[in-house]
Amino acid sequence: QVVGERLHRARIALAASFVGGQAAGLRERLHDEMIVQPPEPDSALRGSAAAAYLERLARTTEVRHSELLPRAVTEEGEFLLERGTWLLESGQLYRSRYTIRWRESPSGWQVVLWRWTLFR
Repeated sequence: QVVGERLHRARIALAASFVGGQAAGLRERLHDEMIVQPPEPDSALRGSAAAAYLERLARTTEVRHSELLPRAVTEEGEFLLERGTWLLESGQLYRSRYTIRWRESPSGWQVVLWRWTLFR
């Protein structure tokens, strides 16, 4: 239950970091060696390049609302694998399917893998 609540708070903070062009709190939610796999034409990135990509995306996207809605969360050893729908509102509502692999660290849950599909 405690793990679920901490993960829920981390998920809310991660999604909220895309609102308002500030990228507030985003870096704390990302593991140092994380991998980001955005849809084409962008390419997968790792580590600081992945974090910089996500921060740039969060700062340049005009989003009023961002929410990660998990459909399934499963344990994979020391990781949690989450699949769901990412909602973004920017004048209209956009949806994407996402996969996030979380890892618990002393500072809280962090993203080690983030993959999503094109927003529609």
